[in-house]
Amino acid sequence: MAVNRESQCNNNVGGASELYIFEYVNYTRSQITVTNNILVDFPMSTVYSINANEISFTENIDEEDGGVVYSQSGNFQLKKNLPTDNYKNFASIDWRVIIKDNNGYYRLIGLETGVKIKFTKEIGTNLADFNGFKFTFETKEENTAPFLNDLTQFEILDHLQFLLQYEL
Repeated sequence: MAVNRESQCNNNVGGASELYIFEYVNYTRSQITVTNNILVDFPMSTVYSINANEISFTENIDEEDGGVVYSQSGNFQLKKNLPTDNYKNFASIDWRVIIKDNNGYYRLIGLETGVKIKFTKEIGTNLADFNGFKFTFETKEENTAPFLNDLTQFEILDHLQFLLQYEL
């Protein structure tokens, strides 16, 4: 099937400005509706706004076992190592991730399978080197990461409430 796509203006920018995470819950297909690649129905959920930097997202279309799979991956950073930081439990839970790209579009990553999040803690070598946590996440999905019109179907809590909830 050929798609006619007109030439687009060069008025878009890369990167993402916002990142939200919430624990993966295995909902039934009847509880989630995606129409024309836009998430229109999803159970009310609490999401946590993470004060992240260097947010990125990549989606590759691969062939696997005779079908198509969408390999979704991304990363983000949290600046500065603090004595109270403990993200051990963070890596043991399956999550869903929402990003807002720098063009104003929201995407939900890990809709059907969730994502695994891994991290490294860095202090660098020189004074100007990065000091903090670098997180990566990845999953494989049957469909592309859907867009969201907004976040009205979510209760948004801040990073501090996230830390208290997950005893990090």
